[in-house]
Amino acid sequence: MPNIFFKIQGSEKKIKRLPLPPGPSPWPIVGNLPEMWRKKPAFNWIHDVMKELNTDIACIRLGNVHVIPVTSPEIALEVLKDNDSVFATRPLTMGTEYSSRGFLSIAVVPLGQQWKKMRKVVASHVLCSARLHSLLFKRREEADNLVRFVYSQCCKSGSGSVVNVRHAARQYCGNVMRNMMFNRGYFGEGNEDGGPGFEEEEHVESLFIVLQYLYAFTLSDYLPWMRVFDLEGREKLISNAIRTVSKYHDPIIEERIQQRRHHRGNYKKESDDHQDLLDVLISAKDESARPSLSVDEIKAQCMVRYLVYLIRTFVCFNHLIHALEFD
Repeated sequence: MPNIFFKIQGSEKKIKRLPLPPGPSPWPIVGNLPEMWRKKPAFNWIHDVMKELNTDIACIRLGNVHVIPVTSPEIALEVLKDNDSVFATRPLTMGTEYSSRGFLSIAVVPLGQQWKKMRKVVASHVLCSARLHSLLFKRREEADNLVRFVYSQCCKSGSGSVVNVRHAARQYCGNVMRNMMFNRGYFGEGNEDGGPGFEEEEHVESLFIVLQYLYAFTLSDYLPWMRVFDLEGREKLISNAIRTVSKYHDPIIEERIQQRRHHRGNYKKESDDHQDLLDVLISAKDESARPSLSVDEIKAQCMVRYLVYLIRTFVCFNHLIHALEFD
C-alpha cells in the first residue's frame, strides 16, 4: 500500500493510507465502466457485485472516480448523519449542469460560494414560513381544480369513466408550482373541462424527462472526453427537454424582470405583497440594495424549484395511491 506525505507546520509526517472497501478489479483508465455499460441497469449490477463479494460496502472505480455503494443501514447512518459534513456536496452530472444552467441554482449545485449565496436568498425569501403561508391559497386553489377535473372526467359518461390518476397527479404538481411561481394556471388556454392543454402537458412531460436523467448513470459523467459522442443519446434528450421548459419559462421571467426592475408597461408594483415566487426572486436585494440574483440565476432557480416540488409532490401521490391499493 503506497504512503502519502504532507507538511504540517513545517515538519513532514508520514500518514498511512487506509485500505478502500472491496470491489471488482478495475481496468486501466476506464475502471469498471465496461462492465457497468454492458450489464444495465447499473444498480442491479452493483447489487450483484456486492452480493458476490458478500459485503455491505464496496468500492467501484468508474474512470477516475471511486463510487462507494452502501447497503447497510448502520453504515448509511454513519455516512449521512455522523459524517454528513464530509459528504455534504453533490456530484457533477450532465443532468444537473443543464438543469441549473451551469450550476447557478441551489438544490443540485456542489457545495461552494454559489451554493452559499443561493441558500441565503432561498432560505430568507422563498422557504420562510411567512412566504409559504401567503401562498397557501394558491395550493388550495389547485387542489380544488384537481377535484373538479377528476369529477368532470368521471361524469363524461353516464356510467362513469376511467380516470388516469397518474396523469392527473403529474399535472397537479405542475399546476401548483406554475401558480405559485408565475401566478397563472395555464401557459395556454387549457381545456374546457379544466384539464391541461397541449402547452401544460408538453411542459410537465419535459420536466419529468429532466428528472429521469438528472442523476442517471451516464458514461460522460466519468469520462468527460466521451461527452462529444453522446453514445447514450441522453444529452440530446435533456437539452431538448430543457429547451422546451425554457420556451415557457424564459419569456415570462424576462418580461417580469423588465416590469419589476424598470417599472415599465402596466405593471403595478407592490410594496411587500408579492404576487408569486418569481416576484420574490426578482426583488431580493443584497447588502448594497442591489438585486441579489442575475437573470440566469433566477431562471435556474425557477427550473430547480419546479423539479424539487415535482419530486416531493409526486412521491406523496405515489404513497397515497399505494396506500389506497393496499386498503
